[in-house]
Parts: sequence; structure tokens; C-alpha cells
Amino acid sequence: MIRRVELNNVAGFERFANPTPFPGMTLILGKNDVCKTALLKMMYAVGKAMEIYAKQAEHNPNASLREVMSAKVKNVYGSLKNGLGDLVRKNGSQKKLSVYGEFDRGWASGISFSFGVDARKLIADYESHEAHEKQPANYVFIPAKEVVSAFNAIKAIARQYYFPGYDDTTLDLIDLLDIPVKRADTPDDFAEILEGMRAIFSGELQQVESNERFVFRRGNTEFQMPVTAEGVKHIGILPTLILNGQIKEGTVLFLDEPEDNLHPQALRQLVKTLALLSRMGVQVFMTTHNYFTLKQMQIEARKNEMDVMCCSLSRNDANVIDASFANLREGMPDNDIVEESLAMYDEDICLDIS
Repeated sequence: MIRRVELNNVAGFERFANPTPFPGMTLILGKNDVCKTALLKMMYAVGKAMEIYAKQAEHNPNASLREVMSAKVKNVYGSLKNGLGDLVRKNGSQKKLSVYGEFDRGWASGISFSFGVDARKLIADYESHEAHEKQPANYVFIPAKEVVSAFNAIKAIARQYYFPGYDDTTLDLIDLLDIPVKRADTPDDFAEILEGMRAIFSGELQQVESNERFVFRRGNTEFQMPVTAEGVKHIGILPTLILNGQIKEGTVLFLDEPEDNLHPQALRQLVKTLALLSRMGVQVFMTTHNYFTLKQMQIEARKNEMDVMCCSLSRNDANVIDASFANLREGMPDNDIVEESLAMYDEDICLDIS
């Protein structure tokens, strides 16, 4: 699990560092263009690289974490025209990026690296601290755009023909979804989560052995992907990832604005499901613009007496991204989502009294 992250001159961040360890759930807020997704991607890239390296090192003593980390950071951000150096904050006085992370699960307990604007393929100043007790950890990223509609096309274009255009958040997810499900091996603890997910859509997304890798099943009726609701295709993959063993205790799950195309009722149920996953040992990081997500997350924190970190990102007058942190268990902090909802309420009241 990720305990701490410190970023310097990464994308739009001059500096980002969480003051207390990340708990089981972290919600990231902010207006457009405050690098919410960039933050998620860097944490995912570092963690996923360690996961990949741990598997390679079991069979290859010459495996290089530096090379794996370099490739994963580059590929998670997609088409970087000039290589890794494109990730360095453009208006920073120091033309050098640095990343530091601490972990309490996985191959390493700590890792750091840096590189400058001239970096192309390899990170520099690399250092890692191997964990004394290596508990398994795996990383899953669900991007804002659903992937199952074009599952076979993406798989063929990117994996068979190596055609560029998709970053590794999409390609890694495609690979994970292609792993067959084994319902008999699913831990009983996850039964409540699976039932909750089926209740959201009154059915479930299922793998099939056909040209179309997935169908939506409601009762005895199957629906093909072109006629399946967008919300189902986006979030309905969670049961598949549980059933094929990719979401489990020790998983770090990243969700980038999962509320797209979800009715508030479905969204509230999703938040309840994610809170339950967190209590079962899955660490969740999620970005959102949605009031229902934020408020339901606060309700879950209070109801279940669980710590939920709220990280609010904003740009200051110097065009630098600031981060403020709060625990939703202790109350609702000031943030742009609540402020905008209150502004809309005030506008409505003014119409009534004018």
C-alpha cells in the first residue's frame, strides 16, 4: 500500500506531499486542469512498476527496476513527444523532476528517482529500499473512459500491431480484464460486494468466448456492448476484476472520475461498495467533480468510523497547484464542489425573493 508520496516539478505540481499517511480511501478534488489525473498516474506508474519488477525478478536475476520504472512512467503518460523530460514542470525554476514514495506492502519500502528536461528513456538518480517483509501488492487503474466497447480492437491494435495511441492505464486494464474469471475461487468476503454491484445495474457484465469479449446479462437476457448503458460498461468491470483475482486484499485501486454516466442512486451505491472494499484491505484513490460522490464518501467515513483523506487541489495566483488535506471523518472541508453547490442554491433563492 502507498503510505506517502512526494512530487517535485511533476507536470503542474511544484511540490505535492501528503502530510499524514494515506488511509484506505483518498478522494482527490479540484477544478479542471489542476493535474488530478497526472497525480493518479504517477502513483500508479511507480506502484505498477514495482509489481512488474517483483514478478520479473523471480525468474530473471538481471531484471532492472530502473528500466521497468522508466518504461512504465513513460507509457502511463502516453505519447510524450520528447520522452520523459516532457513531464518536468515547464514553468519551474528547477528544470528537474523528483519522485519519492513510501510503501508498507510490496517489493520496496521506499523508492526515489529524478530526471531533467533532457531525459528521454531512463530515469536518473535512482534509489530503492527493499522491504524486509515482501507482502504481495498489485495495482489497478480504471480510467475515465470505458474500455470494454472497443476491447478487441484495442487489444489487436496495441498488443498485436503495436500501434501507438493508448497509454498504459488503458492497456494494463485490457490485459487484466482478459484474465478468465473463476467464480469458485472468489473469497466469500467479496459476496456482499458482488451483490451490491449487481444491484446497481440489476445485472452484471460477463466475459464470453466470442468475438465480443463481454456481454451484459440481466436475468436470462444478454445485451451486446453497443446497446449497453455507458455506466455499466465503465464501472461494471469491477466484479470481473474481483472474480478473476485482480482486486483483492493488497490491491491499490485508482479510479479517475468514475461518476461519468451514473445516476446519483447508482453513484451512491458505488461509493458504498468502494468503502466496503477499503475496509477489506483494498486501498482506493479516486478523483471526482461530483457532489454526490463527495457527500456519500463523508457519510461512509462517519457511519463506519473510517478515515477518508480528502485532497483538494487548486491553482494559486502564481499559477502553482496547491494541495490541502482533510479527513472526511472529521467533517466536510471547504472545497470547490460544495462552494459551487451553495452558489447555485443562492442563485435559486434570489429568484424566489426577487
